[in-house]
Amino acid sequence: MADQAQTQQGSTATPDLSVLPPPAPYDPASPTQFRQPPPLRPLSLPKQGVLDERRSCRRKRVWLRMLHRRVKQDRKQAFHHLSLGNCLILDSTVPVPGSPAPKPDPQPLTLPDSELVEQELSEAESAPPSLSGPPLDGEEGLTLEGVLDLLQQLQYHTHQQGGVSICPDFLGGRCPQGGQCPLHHTALPYHWQLRRKGTRRWESVGQEANDLLERLYCSPDHSYVTLRVRDQAATLSLDEMKVSRWQGGGGVVYDAARRLSTAPDPSKEFHTQYRYYWRDGAGWEEYSKEFSATISSALSMNQPLVSLSSSLHCYFLSLKECFQLNVSTGRRRDLRVRPLFQSPASLLPQLRTLSGSPSTGTPSTPLNPAASSPYPETWVPLDPSLYFQQVPLTLEDPAFRVVYQHFHKTMPESRYLLLGISRVQNPFLWDKYKCKKQHMSRRMSPEERLRNERHLFHGTSRSSIEAICKHNLDPRLSGKHAAIYGQGCYFARTAAYSHRYAPRDQQGEHHVFLCKVLVGRSAPGRPEMRRPPPIHPDDPASDLYNSCVDKLPDPALFVVFENDQCYPYFLIRYKELEPSVTIE
Repeated sequence: MADQAQTQQGSTATPDLSVLPPPAPYDPASPTQFRQPPPLRPLSLPKQGVLDERRSCRRKRVWLRMLHRRVKQDRKQAFHHLSLGNCLILDSTVPVPGSPAPKPDPQPLTLPDSELVEQELSEAESAPPSLSGPPLDGEEGLTLEGVLDLLQQLQYHTHQQGGVSICPDFLGGRCPQGGQCPLHHTALPYHWQLRRKGTRRWESVGQEANDLLERLYCSPDHSYVTLRVRDQAATLSLDEMKVSRWQGGGGVVYDAARRLSTAPDPSKEFHTQYRYYWRDGAGWEEYSKEFSATISSALSMNQPLVSLSSSLHCYFLSLKECFQLNVSTGRRRDLRVRPLFQSPASLLPQLRTLSGSPSTGTPSTPLNPAASSPYPETWVPLDPSLYFQQVPLTLEDPAFRVVYQHFHKTMPESRYLLLGISRVQNPFLWDKYKCKKQHMSRRMSPEERLRNERHLFHGTSRSSIEAICKHNLDPRLSGKHAAIYGQGCYFARTAAYSHRYAPRDQQGEHHVFLCKVLVGRSAPGRPEMRRPPPIHPDDPASDLYNSCVDKLPDPALFVVFENDQCYPYFLIRYKELEPSVTIE
């Protein structure tokens, strides 16, 4: 009875697993020996709390195994991608003595550095978006402890004391100290904070404010920034890092600002790079590479004074008081040191804090998964009732980074903020463009075919975007602006030139298309031209040039007279930065 009462109440003792008694030896005279089962012994069952704890541990182990598989899959994909792209393929065959030497493979045609965007965009549009970051150092497989270390590394923290830099190992996903690291753990190599006046503690700003402050600070043209906190406004001095001149009646909220960054050590990954400027009238000019290297070396050794000399003058620089003095003339100019802006788009391929974990989203389904599809592999399904579709690009899309970098070559990131990039999908216009490209390529040499297609910019207004996406650019509407090189559609090599023809809308945004353009063979244009000139003027049946340009041999503008020679591929939205930041 005591045993039964103990069983009903539930004992926490270790369960007795010996349920059956040891079997008796076999007796031939007793055939019913094994027909009657022996009596069962009572069992000691665990309490409900113990069962819940065991279930919880089991669920944790299942979750860790799933996470382990995801991380391992991410690493395998990255390793496979790097292996195919960067490894050398060696020929294992040994030549036979006396046999003729094999003929060298023909060298592939390459584009100059100024035209590499064509090749980069072609590669980006022929591959799906890469959802994984670079592989981590170490073995291919990760243990469960390694997975837990990865999770611990994703914990951000900052320290209140000054003189602490951002941990570069954490940015690369390799910090072994995790939350115990004495350095800052932030998502980017730079991090802005404001000091609250009442508590004297540093508080991090939001992601959007952090990006805007960094862009404004990296430009030497900005000395002050307006901070807006709810219904109040204040002025931030980027030189002194002090917040003052509060307006709005709510009192002083913040009194100082600071910028956390990585160390300027070139041997470290994600190191901070600085640029050095001197005031030239109303603007700022950057020092030459030689002068910048001397200034950087002096700053690393804490030297407050630097002497520089050119072929005409000698200069004396005070790095503490930030001025430059011409020794011969005595003229004094201001000196300014600002970091080089590093956008998240350019850091994403290496930054583990943004791309370290596998994406939970799924890639878009191609429009036609067949290998013979006439459309790019990155196109998404299009509603048959629509003429076109604008598909926003994500930061992980390879085409986004290519277009982003090509746009900002002439549009500084510290002055212009790119708001979004959309891919225009119009099957009818795409078919016309591809047919024109095949027709033009029939009479071209391999080198001419390589240079036939260019990616050029075209500025437009917001009201014209839908018409261009639906009907394409129309050469018959030329003349709104000056038609100096012919009455056709104008395209520019740089975004800065097309920005002149991209008016600001009511929301303060500008719009520029990055178009595919079949330039073919070009000739200098004239205002009265309605078509390209003939290649052989004396022959009435001569073929025509394919486009007109502003100059040869290095044109900056292209003009085409047939709308099937262009396709509005990407729509870029951007705005000019204003020295005002909202703190949420």
